[in-house]
Amino acid sequence: MNVNLKTIIVLTALCFTAEFSQAQHLLTFIKTDWDSSYYSKYATHWSGRSYVVSKNQAFSLSNRSNNEKITYDPNAKAALGLGISYGNYALDLGFAISNKKEDEIYPTKSVDILSGLYNGQHVFDFSFQWYAGFFSSLPDSGGDTAQRTFRSDIRTFEVGIEYNYNFNYRRFSFNAPFIGTQIQKKSAGAPLAGVFMNYYDLRADKDIIPPPADSNFNNQAQLSEANLLTTGLLGGYAYTFVLPKRFTLTASITPGISFNIGDIKTQDYYSFGHPFTVSPKVVAKLAAGYGGKKFYCHLTYLYDGNYVNIGNKNEFNYNMSKLKFMVGLRIK
Repeated sequence: MNVNLKTIIVLTALCFTAEFSQAQHLLTFIKTDWDSSYYSKYATHWSGRSYVVSKNQAFSLSNRSNNEKITYDPNAKAALGLGISYGNYALDLGFAISNKKEDEIYPTKSVDILSGLYNGQHVFDFSFQWYAGFFSSLPDSGGDTAQRTFRSDIRTFEVGIEYNYNFNYRRFSFNAPFIGTQIQKKSAGAPLAGVFMNYYDLRADKDIIPPPADSNFNNQAQLSEANLLTTGLLGGYAYTFVLPKRFTLTASITPGISFNIGDIKTQDYYSFGHPFTVSPKVVAKLAAGYGGKKFYCHLTYLYDGNYVNIGNKNEFNYNMSKLKFMVGLRIK
């Protein structure tokens, strides 16, 4: 799948560079009851907030026969932004800033939207990521330090959707710790079960394995393109501890099983997954915050790890992460 910069710019413009995680209105037509003694839908209708967020997409290639591994990381940026919400309607707009001194020398270009839509029993997460420019990190013979090389020609594109059903939606709110327009009043947890689908595309002008590491990987791992389609099942649990003075801690873990198909280009193209390969997946969401009637703040973290078995004892891992700190004020 070829993804050019024009397509990325057009899609980003259509999205208003917004945090789709706040677009709660998409599910307001679904009317659900809830236990108001456990959480409040929203203390006030209007609120404004400021935030700082850092997102990332990294990947690695492993040879399971000898436990060799090489990792690839972009030069990540942070973003500052402002947002406003009315009831279940909300919008955040941010501006990217550099948070690494080497960014000017080794620039990574990216469009990165990691978002969610949490309404009652329905928990959706979306991803749209395009990155160009990665550092490859190869451990030395002693295994203590890493040789880092910047590859501006490595480009990745990922798009995906994940859905989980919240079995205790009457008492447990995903919105409260991760978005903030609701308030969790009592500790509660919820079993989760769902499905997901991801498409991942990698392109490079030449093999991504640096020459010093060629002998550590078999021929099928010395790739310059990878097209991966992954779907599967998820199941786990989420819990929010309500502490004194309206402070809360939340943890959500949903491991899963992935079914993968795709093709790899080394010297030639070869397909893997006949009919598919099987591998694990894990999604973790953590939050700590304060939910007052007027003032609220939340620190949230998302990790989405995908471990794709591409055959020939090779594993291609890619993970997405998002760290966000938000401070808000309920206006009316």
